[in-house]
Amino acid sequence: YQRRVHGDLRLMKLYYFDITGRGEAIRLLLKHANVPFEDIRIPFSQWASLKNTFEGKQLPVLEIDGKRYAQSQAILELLGGKYGYMPTCPLDVYETICIMNTLDDLNEKLLNAYLPFSSYDAEAKKKLAEEIAKVDFPLVFPFLEKKLAAKECKDFFIGNKYSIADFFVIAMSVRMRGTTNNPNLWDGIEGIPLLQAYLKKRIADFANYYKKPCEKPKFYYFDGAGRGEMIRLLLRHAKVDFEDVRIKYEEWPAMKEKFSLKQVPVLECCGKQYPQTDAIMHMLSLKHGYLPLDPEKMYKVTFLTGTVKDLFEGFVKFYYSKLPEEKKKKMEEEYFDKTIPVIFGIIEKRLLENSSKEYLVGTQYTMADFFLLGAAKWLIVSPDQGKKYEKALTAAPTLMAYLKTRLADFPQSFQLFHLN
Repeated sequence: YQRRVHGDLRLMKLYYFDITGRGEAIRLLLKHANVPFEDIRIPFSQWASLKNTFEGKQLPVLEIDGKRYAQSQAILELLGGKYGYMPTCPLDVYETICIMNTLDDLNEKLLNAYLPFSSYDAEAKKKLAEEIAKVDFPLVFPFLEKKLAAKECKDFFIGNKYSIADFFVIAMSVRMRGTTNNPNLWDGIEGIPLLQAYLKKRIADFANYYKKPCEKPKFYYFDGAGRGEMIRLLLRHAKVDFEDVRIKYEEWPAMKEKFSLKQVPVLECCGKQYPQTDAIMHMLSLKHGYLPLDPEKMYKVTFLTGTVKDLFEGFVKFYYSKLPEEKKKKMEEEYFDKTIPVIFGIIEKRLLENSSKEYLVGTQYTMADFFLLGAAKWLIVSPDQGKKYEKALTAAPTLMAYLKTRLADFPQSFQLFHLN
């Protein structure tokens, strides 16, 4: 996943149903522009309870920095202007809007004929579907064919590069194939060779996006917290259905050859393995909206993740050391008497400086929170080590309150031993 900031737009959220419809052209534009966004797909079963939270009680809605924008065509024009997909020549603007409006008329019929919550009854839906196939398709396809035939460059509808008109046409073609359950919709229609060739090329540009979904991801780590718990917590909070493969220590020698770096944690998606905790966390945080794209906020997040790693590393140095017991004990005393108070003091200070004392950065979960909660599971509230952190926590009351609040979000993952 690419990390980009375009102008003044930050990580955005697109709210729509889990269908193509009027939201698909927006998704395609953002995908093509390599713009990170949260693709929030609302189940039809939840719409009745959520619709009053959206102005106009309709979707799609695009949210940027907390401000919401409605109307699919207006959103496309906003993003098209921002990312270079909106033509500036008056005649090209006319052609763009003409194509989009013509297809939107057809889209309205498709929504009424196929959407579950359409106001049409079953018989009316059936008649409308027949009308679309017999009347609308034969009108729309030749219309698009003529638009391409009139151009010197027949790879795009406007000029010689992508415009919002192209995203609209591609989305509409995918929608029509899906709603009619006919993946070969275009093949049997005569007189549209340019349109057929165009769609073949353009849909191929989004082959990765339209490929069949993979099996649910697998997360490999030992049957303990360690460096893997932060990843588990992030996936659970993001409501990702994943297989939590917990490796027993006696199984590890036989299993380690399975992994490229001979180590875990490893996240496996679509048959590809992703090792290294930091890299996995950055990828997942960006994908699920836990990594702010604002440079200053990003710095605050990575500063705190680095601080939490100091917490990990300090513990590992003595706990897994093969040094003489006397030396290990001295290192342990220094860790709890000197290192931990400094680290907790740094986190306490950051919490006090933050706008919300319930999160480490900003007013919602970020990667930094999962790093700290993962460390908490392994160390701070563990039955083996937790008591040793109490003295330093007492001197950091804001951190103590933060942990009580955040750990309660994961009741199945934590038993709040000494924080109650």
